[in-house]
Order: sequence, then structure tokens, then C-alpha cells
Amino acid sequence: MKGKSVVPVNLGVEVQFTARGIKEYLNQPHKQYFIKNELIKSIRNILKNAEYKGITAHNKRLSHIFEIEILNEKSWLIANEGDDGVIRFYGITDSNKVLEDIKK
Repeated sequence: MKGKSVVPVNLGVEVQFTARGIKEYLNQPHKQYFIKNELIKSIRNILKNAEYKGITAHNKRLSHIFEIEILNEKSWLIANEGDDGVIRFYGITDSNKVLEDIKK
């Protein structure tokens, strides 16, 4: 997965996968922890088709937020935009707090 990328349908810009992002994803707490970890096998396809919710500034970084469902409950994939303009996959959350201050 490291070194791969995907262009989400609703974003139209490439999101890169890094070892750091994959590790962060796997370490994230989640109500459906086991299922969430199993999704990593198809995360490129999931991210490609996820609903783009917008962008938010958190801890002085820009985060692109994508909505998915796990067992009929919403979760959000996070991809951070670096100072270099490159968007890198970062993690997942089941907390809707990620939607605070989001802009389309």
C-alpha cells in the first residue's frame, strides 16, 4: 500500500498512502475496531468512492474529510494536506467532531 495513491471521485485530486498514514489508521480507536482494520485491505477503493465532506483546519494543518459507513454507522476518513500541497492519507475516526468548522 505504501507508495500507492488514489484519486477520490468527489475530490478529483490524488491522495497518497504512506507508511505513517497506514500505521496511524490501524492505531486509531474505533467502535468497530476489527472491521475498521480489515477495511485497510480495500481502503483505496473505499476512499475513491467515499463522500467528500470538505476541508477543515486542525492543529495548524488542513484535513480533507471523507464520509463512509461501517455497519450502518458513519465514520470519517482523514487525509492531511502538507505544506508542499501533497495530500496524504492519515486515518479514520468515528467521532463527528471532525466535522466541526468544515468548509466545502
